[in-house]
Amino acid sequence: MPKKVLITGTFDIIHPGHIAYLNEARTHGDSLMVVIARDATVEKVKGYRPYFTETERVENLKNLHRAQHVLLGNRGDKLRIVEALKPDAICLGYDQLAFTENLARELKQRGLHPEIIRLKRYDQVQYKTSELHKNGLVAIKNIDPTIQTEPRYATTDNFIGKKLYQNRIILVRKNIADMLQKAQHILRQQKLKLKIWDGYRPLSVQKIFWNAKPDEQYIGNPEKGPFHTRAAAVDCTLVDARNNELPMPTPFDEFSERSHRAYPHPATEKRNMLILEHAMVQAGFVPFPSEWWHFSDPAWQAYPVLDISI
Repeated sequence: MPKKVLITGTFDIIHPGHIAYLNEARTHGDSLMVVIARDATVEKVKGYRPYFTETERVENLKNLHRAQHVLLGNRGDKLRIVEALKPDAICLGYDQLAFTENLARELKQRGLHPEIIRLKRYDQVQYKTSELHKNGLVAIKNIDPTIQTEPRYATTDNFIGKKLYQNRIILVRKNIADMLQKAQHILRQQKLKLKIWDGYRPLSVQKIFWNAKPDEQYIGNPEKGPFHTRAAAVDCTLVDARNNELPMPTPFDEFSERSHRAYPHPATEKRNMLILEHAMVQAGFVPFPSEWWHFSDPAWQAYPVLDISI
């Protein structure tokens, strides 16, 4: 009879630690079942709401194609779903302590006798989503869902040509999100909206950029702790009421003289660039001279450089 293995977790910002957890759990059986914690449970246990909603987290994990079944946990009795699934083994993460102290005894009282396996330690700080919360990073989609987001580095549609983020999410510091809301309010009066391409960028990804194009006109030297590695900048453009991008001087990440603000752009592209620039400056951002899409917090140097995987 096939051996069924069960694991549980939040699985918010998917990172290599999660992948290792899933892969190791799979070695203990023939099929893997994953129970995703409810938003309310995460908030109660960890003290903050996850970046992705519970339904988004289920879909994100399904898209990894590493488990046969991905389900939401119960809102009340946390072990009711275990009774329904009847696993042969339950794998616990090394730091998974909530609801596990008397797990074997509680399951025995319900007539269940799965093998309880504590998996090996995998705790590099760069793979801990809690560090993102500790540093005050928020998801733009959760602060103002009217702001469009298109995380280019979570796709292959970027100048590197590779997927560099696991998660389709854009994170910034809370004050940056507040500034974006101000800019969005200004633009809304013109029936326009923001679209954000990038925000926080792990230092490890910045190093990949620098190795590909070591030119400080366009790419911040990772040794100097540039804007994005401090979660203190955004790359953005304008869209109309139907979410169509407005014509701009260049495509995103075209590193050329045409991307400079002072370049003699055609009238329409220049007008759109200046509309975006005006709204962002009014909201408190500082524009970057050689990239029309880049805006930063004037106090960017006050924030620490981060290398937490997203």
